[in-house]
Amino acid sequence: MKHIVIVRTSGSILNLSTYNCQELGLAKSLLKKGFRISLILAGEKYSEETIDGVNVIYCNFVSLNQQLSWFLNIESILNKLCPDVVQVHDMGVFMTWRVTLWAKKKKIPCFLIQGNYQETQKIFFRQLEMLFNKTFGTYVLHNVKGIGYKTLRASQYVKKYCARKTMATYIGLDVEKFVQADSIDWVGKLSLEGKKILLYVGSMEVRRNPLFLLDVVEGLSDEYILLLVGGGSLQDEIKTRIIESNLQSKCIYLGKLKQEELPSLYKISDLFLLASSYEIYGMVIMESMYFGLPVVSTLTAGSQTLIEDGKDGYIINDLDADEWRSCIRKICNDSSKYKMMSEFASNKIASEFLWDKASEKFLDLYFS
Repeated sequence: MKHIVIVRTSGSILNLSTYNCQELGLAKSLLKKGFRISLILAGEKYSEETIDGVNVIYCNFVSLNQQLSWFLNIESILNKLCPDVVQVHDMGVFMTWRVTLWAKKKKIPCFLIQGNYQETQKIFFRQLEMLFNKTFGTYVLHNVKGIGYKTLRASQYVKKYCARKTMATYIGLDVEKFVQADSIDWVGKLSLEGKKILLYVGSMEVRRNPLFLLDVVEGLSDEYILLLVGGGSLQDEIKTRIIESNLQSKCIYLGKLKQEELPSLYKISDLFLLASSYEIYGMVIMESMYFGLPVVSTLTAGSQTLIEDGKDGYIINDLDADEWRSCIRKICNDSSKYKMMSEFASNKIASEFLWDKASEKFLDLYFS
């Protein structure tokens, strides 16, 4: 039985009860296909646990940011695991280079999955990132055995630094937590009867433009209501804006919810809104489409990959509130079109983007 070790190399601690971890979804799917799987994540301290048969190792670390982190004793952990295959992610992450270096010394095939597709917007950090990519990152690109990409833009990003062949390894959706979901009467709990429900799930941060969504719903009629789910740096500003603009009847901020609480919310919603300036993929797009929600989104690598404009959602280039309102009305006021878009969205995710199907691309990368 081959042992595949997946290393999430960024220095960020995940709450697996609220975050749909891509690497864990992949790991569980590969386990079902007959492989032994270990997953290494950043953690507050060293610990191990088994999640649905997957050996999960939390490695304590120090970091300047997510990209520049140092996992303590990572070589010793990898030596103990004795993997047949190692997977890392993103060329611009220091631990990706470190694990790749270890794998080369041990002559173990290492594979890169690239998600990032653009340099940071801040000038100093962009210059630092480009320098890193031309040195440590280029080493990774030339020394991994294969390169997968989450989106076409990620592939194009890689090719700026290396001409090697890349392979599509689109991210899948783990729906097991949805099966064990909590049954919550959101309509009764929030008094949503007769409303057209617009939903946003994600961090309340600048790059995701949740305040813009308040602008959008403010100009819609009272039959529409916006539900916001998630925490983040803008949450206090959002609460204040809702009160000051008298939007209590048009917008409800629910804060953070567990993954198990989301399915019943997706099921009663009509449309999903995502106004992000940047998304590596956008798991929430897949989640909402799985439950039959058409999506209105900005143009990002993830929306470009997942949404077929006019068939299961719309991609809007600009943060123009009038244009967003027009699009929302167009979808919600045409019942036959809405039904078609809803069915197309759910069928696409179920047939192409669940992990059982998506993981086959990763196996093609590892063993072809």
